Amino acid sequence: MTHYTSHPHRLDPSVEQLDLLSIRWAPQLQNLNWAESVLEYRRFLSLKKSYPSQLFIPSGAALQVWQAHILDTRRYRSDSERIFGRFIDHFPYLGCDSLADRRERHFAEQHYQDLYARHFPA
Repeated sequence: MTHYTSHPHRLDPSVEQLDLLSIRWAPQLQNLNWAESVLEYRRFLSLKKSYPSQLFIPSGAALQVWQAHILDTRRYRSDSERIFGRFIDHFPYLGCDSLADRRERHFAEQHYQDLYARHFPA
């Protein structure tokens, strides 16, 4: 168990250091509370680092910040390599093809909610 997962309320240090100011003014983020949205995204990234082989999908603000981060392709590639040691893909079409695909998306969304509740209880 990593230091992060043994202290579930904490963010992974490499995620805490992530500079996201370059996406602050992305159009899709203008109606969001910046501090809360970035915290949600950092929590998603911390979970992804702790569970690298598991499929889960963030929701709400975390998803919107992730999508804005991805649009800054050079920054996202560099950040992904630094934090995870590899590029983290985003497949936005999961759930669009078939009933089985929709079930997989539902499972991935629910799995994220379960992990989130376990690591970041209200």
